[in-house]
Amino acid sequence: MTHRRAFALPAILIACALAGCPGLTGSDDEGVTKGEKDVSGKLSVALGGSASDHDTIVVNEPLTTLEFENNDPDLFDLNVSGNTARVLPHESGIGYVTPIVDGTARDPVEVTIPPQRLIQILIGEARGELDREATMETKTGGDTVAPGSVSVTGDAVATTIRNRINLINDGGSPSLFVADATDYESDPPLSYYDAVIEATNGSVYQFSPVKPGDPSHAVYLDAEAREDVDENLLVAYDQAVLTAAAVFNGDTEDPTGGAFAFYSPTPTQAALIQDGLESGAKDLPSGCGTSDANFPAFAPVQVLVLPEVAPSIAGAGVPAFVFVRARSNLEPAVTDEP
Repeated sequence: MTHRRAFALPAILIACALAGCPGLTGSDDEGVTKGEKDVSGKLSVALGGSASDHDTIVVNEPLTTLEFENNDPDLFDLNVSGNTARVLPHESGIGYVTPIVDGTARDPVEVTIPPQRLIQILIGEARGELDREATMETKTGGDTVAPGSVSVTGDAVATTIRNRINLINDGGSPSLFVADATDYESDPPLSYYDAVIEATNGSVYQFSPVKPGDPSHAVYLDAEAREDVDENLLVAYDQAVLTAAAVFNGDTEDPTGGAFAFYSPTPTQAALIQDGLESGAKDLPSGCGTSDANFPAFAPVQVLVLPEVAPSIAGAGVPAFVFVRARSNLEPAVTDEP
C-alpha cells in the first residue's frame, strides 16, 4: 500500500468536498459533539458502496481538454463522464487520481478505500453514536453526511482496533488479541484489520457484533453492502466510511492515548467509574466493568473517560463508551486525560 501525500487542489473540487472552516466544532442541544475537518484533495469510498456523489471527483474550471490519470488501477477503476470521474473500488488501499487539465497535471487526489470490516464493526458497535455525531449538509437531493464530518466516538472506537494492530506489529503476536496468525499475515494491511476484528477463540469474540446470535450481528453483516443497510442507518454507514478511511490512512490521530479496548458502562458502572475519577484511586473500582484480570498482558490497566464521546441513552452522565489502556503503577486507575 503506497502512502504518498496529496496536496490541496487549487481549482479542482472533490464533489463532496468540505465547505466551511476546517476543524469547526460545536454541539447540539443534547451535548453531542459535532465536528468537521478539511478534506480538500481527498476522497473516501467503500467497497460496499458510497453515498451518491461521495465517490466522484469533479473539475470545476475553464478547460479545453481533461483527462483523469488513474495512478493505482489495481485498487479502482474510473468511470469518466464530462468533467467528473467516479471511483469504482475493487480493493482496499490508498491510491491516487491525477487530473490533467489542458495537458497540465494537477495535484493528485488521494483516494482511500478502507477495509469494509472496519466500516461494519463501527456500524455494529457505534451506529447510534455515528448517527448522532454526524454533521449534515443540504444538497439538491436532500440532506447528506458532510464529507468532512467527524465522529469523535467513531474515531475513538476505530483507533482501538488500529492500536491492537500496532501492538501486534510492535513485537507482539496476533494471539495477544486471539487473532489467527495465518489470517493476520495473509494480505496486509487489510488482513490485519479483518483478523483483529473477527478474532475469536471459538467461544469468546473480541467484538460482540461478530458473534452469531448477538443482537447486532445482522446489522454487522448487512453493512458489508450499503444497499443492504436499513434506511435509518444510512447516515451512520456514510459516517462510518469517512471515519474508517481516516483511521486507515493515518489522518486520524489516536484520541485515546493507546487504548486497546472499549465497553459501554451501565449506569451503575458509570457511577463507580466517576467515583474512581474523582478520588484518584490507584485501583479500579470493583464492579466498574473491567479489571486487570481481563487484560493480564497489560496490567495494570486504566479506564479512560473521554468527555467528548457521545453520552449514552441509558441515563444522564453515562458515556456511550469508556476505553481501556495500560498504565504505570503511579497513574490513577481512572482518568479523563487522553
